[in-house]
Amino acid sequence: MGLALGLGLVLAAPVARANDPAAADALFQAAKKLMSEKNFAEACPKFDASYKLDPTLGTLLNLADCYEKLGRTATAWSTWGEAMEKALRDGDKRADFARSRRDALFPKLPKVVINVQNEIPGVDILWDQVKLAPAVFGVELPADPAEHDLLVLRDDGMKLKEERVRITKEGDRTEITLDIEALDKAKPRKVKLVEPTPPPPPPGSSKQRLAGFVVGGFGAAGLIAAGALEGVALAKRGAASDRSACVEKFCTPDGLAAISSAQAFAEAGQWIGLGGIVAAAVGVTLLLTAPPAAPSPRPATGVVVPRPVWVAPWAGPNGGGIVVGGAL
Repeated sequence: MGLALGLGLVLAAPVARANDPAAADALFQAAKKLMSEKNFAEACPKFDASYKLDPTLGTLLNLADCYEKLGRTATAWSTWGEAMEKALRDGDKRADFARSRRDALFPKLPKVVINVQNEIPGVDILWDQVKLAPAVFGVELPADPAEHDLLVLRDDGMKLKEERVRITKEGDRTEITLDIEALDKAKPRKVKLVEPTPPPPPPGSSKQRLAGFVVGGFGAAGLIAAGALEGVALAKRGAASDRSACVEKFCTPDGLAAISSAQAFAEAGQWIGLGGIVAAAVGVTLLLTAPPAAPSPRPATGVVVPRPVWVAPWAGPNGGGIVVGGAL
C-alpha cells in the first residue's frame, strides 16, 4: 500500500487539513445521502473533503467503501489499508473489518508494470503526471480501471513518448516496455549554433593609433600657431616699412620697436613651426606603422562605407598648417 501511495498512482499526496468538525459533519451527511441514492461519483469527493476537515476513522471507512462502489479498485484498496493502519494506531476494533475489506479486493486489483531499458540521464517517466522513481521500474503497481497518461519527457522539454494506457478489467495485468536510449535517438536534440567570436586586434595596435592621433594633433596645433605668429611678424614688418617709421636706414623709435617685435614673432613662429613639423611627422609615423586592426564584418548591400582620410603637415616661408584629403 505504501508504494502505491508514494507514487501517486492511486492517491494524491496528503494535503494540509484544517480542524473544522462542523463543516466536516455537513459534508459527511451530504455524502451519505448521495450514497443512498447510489450517486457515488459525487459522494466520494464529499467524504474526502470531510475527512480533510476532520480526520475521523468513520469518515475514512465510508470513503473507502465509496471508492469501491465507484469502481476505483486500486484507490479503494489503498484507502482500506489506510483505515486499517489508523484503527491499529488508535486501538480501534474496526481494524479487522478494514483488513478484511482490503484483502478481499486484492485479487481484483488491476496492475501495471513499467519496464525501462537503457536509461539515460535527463529523461523522466511520468504516470498520470507523477514522476516515477527508478525503484518502481519492473514492479507490479496497483492502478484503477481507467485511462492513464504515460509520458516520457526529456529535460529540454521534448516529449519522447506520449500514450494513453487504458485499463478496463479487474485483475488485468498491463506491461509496458520503454527503451529510453532508442526513444532519445529518434528525436535528437537541437544543436545550438554558436557564432565564432572575432579575434581581438593585435596587442598595442589601438594604443599606438591613439598615440599617433594625439601626437599628430599637437603637431597640427603647433603648425597652426606658427602660421599665426608668422602672420603677426609680417604685419610688424609692414608697419616698420612705413615712411613715417623708417626712411632708408634711419628709423624712428617706433620703427625700431616694430622691427624688433617682428623679428621676435618670426623667430618664435619658426621654432614652434619646427616643433609642429616634428610632432606631426611622429604622429603620422605612429599611424602608418600601427599593426592592422581586426577586419570588420562585410557590410550589407546598400550600406555606404566611409572612405579613408589622410592627414599631412606642411610648412613654408609664410607659415604652415595641415592638409586633409580623401577619396569620394
